[in-house]
Amino acid sequence: MSKWTNIPGWAEPSAENKNRCALFRKDRFAYGDIENGLRYYESLSSQKGLPLVVFLHGADAFGTDNEGQIALHDVATVFADHAWQQIHPCHIIAPQYMKGKHWAIPSMRRYVYEMTLSYAERFYADMSRLYIYGYSAGGIGLLSILKEYPIYAAAVPICGATEDTDMEKLLDTPIWLYHAEDDSMVSPDEFEVVFFKDRQIGSRVIYEKLRELGHNNLRYTEIPADKMKEEFGLHPHCSWVLMGRDTKVKEWMFHQRKQIRDIHRTGR
Repeated sequence: MSKWTNIPGWAEPSAENKNRCALFRKDRFAYGDIENGLRYYESLSSQKGLPLVVFLHGADAFGTDNEGQIALHDVATVFADHAWQQIHPCHIIAPQYMKGKHWAIPSMRRYVYEMTLSYAERFYADMSRLYIYGYSAGGIGLLSILKEYPIYAAAVPICGATEDTDMEKLLDTPIWLYHAEDDSMVSPDEFEVVFFKDRQIGSRVIYEKLRELGHNNLRYTEIPADKMKEEFGLHPHCSWVLMGRDTKVKEWMFHQRKQIRDIHRTGR
């Protein structure tokens, strides 16, 4: 049993998640000196040019089993749900990083970017509809990725954070932040993170700063203190559970489109 499952209220997958996980195929993707396990869902729809969704897991799912990133929680598989696919068919990729890595480090940022373009080409995806979402370490990572590689039509960082630098580089990406007010693991305010040896700002501060900078497609859901525990029996950090059930945020994401200029391997 891991340290995460010993935490009272830590989210566990639902019974139907096992069935959705079975729809994902195993693969691996390598770029540079990094090679990680990856799970992908290829839509059965006959439509051409479907969206591609990238999911980045949190620190509780790192490893080499190529299972935990989709099996540990429901959130990675929500867009593979049959009812969703009937209305919004899409392809999904969910990589898994190994011990000692993190989505926010430069080599992994580039890795995710190259992986996204590679699978978009493989699936003949709609390049104006590349979406990215993730929780905790995944939310932190995707914000770092967006600052360097703004190719995504929309992003949903869940209980995420970022360094208070280059915030203007997030202005071109529609973002919906999701966080619990009383999250003690990743605060929605400003806090110190030993891993980064720097200060990070959580979703509430990110939202305020981006509004001040004039972001014109920015939303924020902050779950009130005690709601996670009292209504759902969950640890406040597990706000990804509520995001996965939130049709409004998912519909919003799938309605975003990015004007394509020239997406290529420079990241610009």
